[in-house]
Amino acid sequence: MAKLKLILSFALLFVFSFTKAQNTAVEKANEMIADKKYASAFEYLHGSDPNNQDPDISILKTNLLLTYFVKTEDYQRFGLKDLLPGQDLQVLRENNTTVRMFDYKPDSILNKLMRQYPQNYKLHKALGNYYYEVHVEYGDNWILPDSVVVENIRKNYLSAYDNKEFDYWSLFGLGYTYLLNEEYEQSIPFLQKSIDLNPNYPLSYYNLAFAYYNTENYTKCLPAVQKAYNMQTIPIYKAEAARLIAMTYEALKDDNKALDYYRTADKILPNDYNTILPLMTLEMKLDDPLYKRHTDHLFFLDPSNPVIFQDIFKAYSENENEKEFIEFMEDLKPRFRQNNTVMANIHLHQAIAQYEMDEWVAAKINFERARSLFRNLFKPSHGVFNVIDSYTNAIRKKNN
Repeated sequence: MAKLKLILSFALLFVFSFTKAQNTAVEKANEMIADKKYASAFEYLHGSDPNNQDPDISILKTNLLLTYFVKTEDYQRFGLKDLLPGQDLQVLRENNTTVRMFDYKPDSILNKLMRQYPQNYKLHKALGNYYYEVHVEYGDNWILPDSVVVENIRKNYLSAYDNKEFDYWSLFGLGYTYLLNEEYEQSIPFLQKSIDLNPNYPLSYYNLAFAYYNTENYTKCLPAVQKAYNMQTIPIYKAEAARLIAMTYEALKDDNKALDYYRTADKILPNDYNTILPLMTLEMKLDDPLYKRHTDHLFFLDPSNPVIFQDIFKAYSENENEKEFIEFMEDLKPRFRQNNTVMANIHLHQAIAQYEMDEWVAAKINFERARSLFRNLFKPSHGVFNVIDSYTNAIRKKNN
């Protein structure tokens, strides 16, 4: 019996000593990371746990690689560098700096450790973090389809959350996966709890507002997105927040405030199609003459893109301005005589507007001119010819 107690005591002592050594390795590596000795920190961690048997060290390795890599190959190999004073990590990434590459596959390693330590839900959270970074960086251009990656984010974050292992970031990520799947109601509790844990992260407020907007809860959307707007310092995100405020005021039938915020978004981030289109549409609705300037601005962002023609026509049609749209198309023709792509779309969309105004003869002429130009651009099987045929056949029946 005494022998059994001794062996047990020795085992406990060994575990304590081993754990203390691991804790020391993590602390030492964190000191190196704080000094921007990223490659040295990874080498030290690898030397402390070469076979990736320790969950805490493997999690720290993963976080180190994802946050401070200079180069990466599919987040399966990583290049690290000890930074010198004054060196900037982003500049090194952009300049294709020579670095030492390390083979490390966080998904394989963390999944293996999860089988060994099924009660360690820090591993689930770390794996969720990994898949989130993969999704943001690669989308559909990774080893797995993006839909599978997003499902892995949710599955791992949710498993960790259900076992009380979470932080504001994992809750933000969990809410984000529900937003991606248009499950807006389900995203709200996670985003709200993320804000409770960290009230200083503006994207949490924005995503919460986005969820409220899509559930038509505009009175809750407005203070959340206003908070995001006030906190945000990055122009692209601040402009998005301003645009969502405008959309919310528009939904609340306050067009003047909506117009103010669309214009604010346009000042913060000029030449953004997603701002100029609703701005132009609302100006037209309010009979503000600036809509003509914004129509030109919108069109010349990408004259060869048929979606721009469609969106401008839709805005004019909804405001019963088809005649002015036809005139706009006519005014464009002298500028694009030598551009078959633009001219084909001008004739096509002018013809559609004329058709909607029952101008059958003019519409037929422009449909045939469009058909002739599109023949120089596309094969006969292209869908645009089916569109033209549907209109010209309808005109033929009307004339009969």
